[in-house]
Amino acid sequence: MTTRFPRPQLPALTGIRALAALWVVTRHFRTELIDAFPPLRVLAPVFNAGYLGVDLFFILSGFILTYTHFDRMTDRFSWRSAVGFLWLRIGRVWPLTAAVLVLFGAVFALQYATSGNPAFAAQADVGRLMQHLLLVQAWTAHPLDWNGLDWSISAEWLAYLVFSVGIVALAAYARVAARRMTVILIAALTLPMIVVGSTMQDDTILLFSPNSYTIAPGVVALRVLTEFWIGALLAILLSARLGEGRPLRFPLATVASIAALVVVVLAPVLDAHPWIRHGQPQFRDGVDMIARTGTIVVLPLFVLVIAGLAVAPRDPLARVLATRPLQLGGRVSFALYLSHPLVIGAGVTLLARLGSPALRDLVTVGVLVAAWVFAWVLWRFIEEPCRKLARRMLPRTIAV
Repeated sequence: MTTRFPRPQLPALTGIRALAALWVVTRHFRTELIDAFPPLRVLAPVFNAGYLGVDLFFILSGFILTYTHFDRMTDRFSWRSAVGFLWLRIGRVWPLTAAVLVLFGAVFALQYATSGNPAFAAQADVGRLMQHLLLVQAWTAHPLDWNGLDWSISAEWLAYLVFSVGIVALAAYARVAARRMTVILIAALTLPMIVVGSTMQDDTILLFSPNSYTIAPGVVALRVLTEFWIGALLAILLSARLGEGRPLRFPLATVASIAALVVVVLAPVLDAHPWIRHGQPQFRDGVDMIARTGTIVVLPLFVLVIAGLAVAPRDPLARVLATRPLQLGGRVSFALYLSHPLVIGAGVTLLARLGSPALRDLVTVGVLVAAWVFAWVLWRFIEEPCRKLARRMLPRTIAV
């Protein structure tokens, strides 16, 4: 199977990052959203499953990095290429990750100073901070701490390390593999997380051991490596169609995304008695707030969504995702993902002090707007300048 990437723009794959990040945000703000706007109760199953946005990101990451770097890294692969690739990834994710950790440290200090509660000071564990800064904090069984969301950045860093040298094997495979075999491999790689995830305790976001908030041993590596390489193989599979410029007419992404939503919405109906942590309530004001880990069965549908967005630019969903607001949202999605707990935390504190329902509703909307604005500021003044600086610092002789 000949593999060359002409690299036409794929704007829909930028736009979908905005939706994936927003999905994660709604998971963490779903209680407040439903309290403010009761008609949103019907979307509770979708909000509950927002952690699946991370799985969508992992597949998308493997696809985009293969699409972007495959030709240059495999034409003249060397250890310099591998190191150059890792340098660019560090320049992309580390500065913002570190900056947000500093902000979390400031919040912990403020909480301790204003309350005197030693629990707030205990959150700022220096040893764990070093692990976060080295991006290895999710490689062992620990509770989430500091920025509880950057576990996925630690997972991505593991995937980058493997990909930086694994791309050699990917290139060798691409030269000899048939499309049918690639489809079989992609399907096979979806099975481990479907099997493992479906047996995990509900509402553990495919991450925690039963009855705890500690990362289950091995689940991070299994989750990120299978899903990242699904994306990489998908890029190889679609390379010929992308190179020939043959757009798919069938609205695959739209159909697959609707199917995924149906699965997520039906999950609590099909599993009315979830396996949940001891003492954890299932309902809040009559709304089922438990995410069924069995929703991981949508993983193959995520693959179809990304494939459809890549090869069918006239797909209705692809056209929406290519609009300017969602393109900007996609560019700031990483910053939104990392920083929104800070904004939501401040918003929840403010909401608890408000008595007026109308004012609470206004603040609820304001929190979402503020999260996007704050993310844009971080992207504009930290993430993007550091990404460009890392690229400029890379010697031109390194092909990556």
